[in-house]
Amino acid sequence: MREAVASPVLLATCVVFSLLPACIFAFAELPLRSHAIISAVVMAVSVWTLRRLPNWRLAVALLSVCMSVRYVVWRGLATLALDNPADAVLSILLYGAEIYGVGVLILGYFQTSIMQPRVPLALPADEALPSVDVYIPTFNEGVEIVRRTIIGARAIDWPRKVVYVLDDGRRPEMKALAAELGVEYLTRGDNRHAKAGNINAALKVTTGEYIAIFDCDHVPVRSFLRLTMGFLIRDPRCGLVQTPHHFYNPDPFERNLWLEDIVPPEQEMFYHAVQIGNDFWNSAFFCGSCAVLRRTAIESVGGIAVETVTEDAHTALRLHAEGWRSAYLDIPQAAGLATERYAFHVAQRMRWARGMTQILRLDNPLFKRGLTWAQRLNYLNAIQHFQFGIPRMVYLTAPTVFLLFGIHPLRANPWEVIAYGMPHIFLSLIGGLAVARSVRHAFWAEVYETSLAPYTAVVTTMAFIAPRSGSFNVTVKGSQLDRAAYDLRHAAPNLLLLLLCIAGLIVTPARWEMYPDERGTLLVTALWNLYNVAILSAAVMVALERPQRRKTWRVRREHLVRVHVPERPELGVMVGETVDISEGGVRLRLPSFPVDVHDVVVDVEGGFSAIRGAVGVVVRRFRSEGEADLRVEFQDLPRDEEAKLVELMFSEPDSWTHRPLSQHPLQSLLTVVYAPWRALVLSLRDDERQADA
Repeated sequence: MREAVASPVLLATCVVFSLLPACIFAFAELPLRSHAIISAVVMAVSVWTLRRLPNWRLAVALLSVCMSVRYVVWRGLATLALDNPADAVLSILLYGAEIYGVGVLILGYFQTSIMQPRVPLALPADEALPSVDVYIPTFNEGVEIVRRTIIGARAIDWPRKVVYVLDDGRRPEMKALAAELGVEYLTRGDNRHAKAGNINAALKVTTGEYIAIFDCDHVPVRSFLRLTMGFLIRDPRCGLVQTPHHFYNPDPFERNLWLEDIVPPEQEMFYHAVQIGNDFWNSAFFCGSCAVLRRTAIESVGGIAVETVTEDAHTALRLHAEGWRSAYLDIPQAAGLATERYAFHVAQRMRWARGMTQILRLDNPLFKRGLTWAQRLNYLNAIQHFQFGIPRMVYLTAPTVFLLFGIHPLRANPWEVIAYGMPHIFLSLIGGLAVARSVRHAFWAEVYETSLAPYTAVVTTMAFIAPRSGSFNVTVKGSQLDRAAYDLRHAAPNLLLLLLCIAGLIVTPARWEMYPDERGTLLVTALWNLYNVAILSAAVMVALERPQRRKTWRVRREHLVRVHVPERPELGVMVGETVDISEGGVRLRLPSFPVDVHDVVVDVEGGFSAIRGAVGVVVRRFRSEGEADLRVEFQDLPRDEEAKLVELMFSEPDSWTHRPLSQHPLQSLLTVVYAPWRALVLSLRDDERQADA
């Protein structure tokens, strides 16, 4: 991707020359009609620029900032409802939430103003390559989860590497697994400082010049070090190379709302947009896994940071403050398990929100020596992003409070609200599309934030007051669920908010008759409240957990496959291809297959590894476009063939690719609206099918 403005100097020049007209427009007193005409022209120009000149995202961002600043100025000067204490409290809270939103918007535009993805750098000859220690920290995760990561780490193509399992659980079965797979096993006498302490303990007893770190559910591909180490070898001041976290299973939003391949995964925005922008400013964050660090760089900052529960981002902050450079390679080189249930997702994000707030209080990037001004802003935006809890709660409750109790969040002519608010909202939407059209669909950020807001509001407030409180919690992975279940405990706060919003809509007709002078305000507020109902409906339906009956996830893979039946040699060898593979079985597509055959032997060909002679049972078969589509369950697969199967699934260099998913904003809004109802219907049908089975 080539940018229209491709250097900090050009960017600064463009911004400086834009500031004067932007300030004049933001603070100018214009008749409402003139403002509306100018706003309409600006919106039209932005849409045209996005469609015809997509590389000129900066121009769209600057126009968006102008409209947002003008809106905030107008709100502060003309609309605050300060007539009585109740109005004043709600009005100030709402205005503060809007200032927060505009601040995050502007910092986000800066963070992603220039996105220039890197390409791997050439390496010296193998005999000149440095030593790398591969760390796999683990605590209480299942042996099979860790097994596949060890197998993937062993298969990494690098002549001088040692794989270490760092077991904070001190489990005999994990020690036995390490011995079975021929890797080193390390443990320690306590669990002080959790994952950070585990890694720091390993740093003291290992000797590799570089450290590659993978969470125990993140399986690296063969080319991981070949693609990342060039940046560290060629730049002696590069202390960190981070790659994306890619997940081979759907997150709770995709899974529970039945949106796989319709809406991008929730984390795509960070890994395929924000981190690329961070990289331009030399502020790519360490994400705790799928990364390589220079040992001398880590040692220069005293090891992995232990003062906060987001040790990865805090460590990156210290590295940058010490003058170390970072690199971000936007090529997935490992794949892991996303949080599989809404409750686990909430717990993980609460930890992230707490940790980023701890950084704000204990090691504030605005005042930390050694950072550039750009790094300060990028770290500040990362921290501020997790403060969305209280502002989001204000957005959700403000219209309901007015509709139910008559407390005014602002006082203004409804036409003025539309004239000033619509350009601000519309340009924010267009600006977001310019940055993240294929990695974050419009309106879904509100769903993600709403689903977490009651929880992050509490933990960020507590962390701000008592930053040293709280402990590291391990994200649960690999769980199973036999039947659909609703997580009422974690959905309860948003269910209550949804009921309040619906109550607000119910009383709207009565207020319409009782207060004819406020009908314009009632109409605007009711529409706002209706939008909140749509967002909250999607948020509460994320808690309707789909069953997870399989022990292993399927991975889409297309490989040549040969199938033969020992009892029916006359059938010969049947040649087809795989559709998807798991550690428990394989889905095959063959030109034809006899209906009376159940026991088969499968040979799967693969570019990196292959399985030979896997005995399986056909558990399901049907015709698909004139071909036989089979589900084969492996029976007693030998351990060496299991390892080959894992390599076949995970180790190919091009195993994981980012698949852009684009939607028109209106289509995205409709997806938000129908997703919860569609999810409910599909979940009921799924339960009925299982009951019949």
